[in-house]
Amino acid sequence: ALCTGDSFSQVWDNGPKEGNLRPAPDNWRPTYFDASDRGVFSRRKGTSFNDILDGLANTIAMGEIATDLGDFDKRTTASVENGGWQVENNPLLCVERNQIVPATPQFWCNGDPGCTTINHSGSIDIKCRGMNWAWAAFPHTTVNTIRPPNSELCMNGWYDNVGVAPMSSRHQGGVHVLMGDGAVKFVTDSIEAGNQRAPAIGSCGVNCGQPLTRPGKASPYGLWGSLGSRGAKETVQGF
Repeated sequence: ALCTGDSFSQVWDNGPKEGNLRPAPDNWRPTYFDASDRGVFSRRKGTSFNDILDGLANTIAMGEIATDLGDFDKRTTASVENGGWQVENNPLLCVERNQIVPATPQFWCNGDPGCTTINHSGSIDIKCRGMNWAWAAFPHTTVNTIRPPNSELCMNGWYDNVGVAPMSSRHQGGVHVLMGDGAVKFVTDSIEAGNQRAPAIGSCGVNCGQPLTRPGKASPYGLWGSLGSRGAKETVQGF
């Protein structure tokens, strides 16, 4: 799947343009697009090697995803309709709303005891992980470096909205990533990932204009986030 970096606020729909292909400031989405456009890939916008200012060897271009098997795996079926600007302002939202089964924490709550049943995007259809590949919507074939590998797929609104889209795999304890220079590396689920409750760069809502969410800031998501951003000038060590 294509890595869009360590933010996701407005990297969706038509990218820097509206559906009528007019540029910003035609509407509010393209106006806020640049702030959260931090990865190698984006929607309807080309990126060259010259744009990867952090260095090709230090920036993730793509990562593995597990595809949906219809078993309510938290990595392949999306929790949806969690509220506008909610996940952007707290990537741990689905966890903190107790949506994951305590006894089997790889799976979403679906009537299980001790947890909150999710609104979900369906099972083994076009809305799930790995399906409808060419659309490149978040649940389909997009990943970001916010929540660590093999974390939950948690969306603000419906499945074609924005959310945390972690890399995932059927391997034990991690995922393979493709770096910008062509190297393939294995990243463990325990990689240092900073402040998981930090609002995403470019996030608006209650955090609109706050210093920590303004464009150009270093990733709040530690080493993992810095590997996803292409030009925030973070120093990557020990990877």
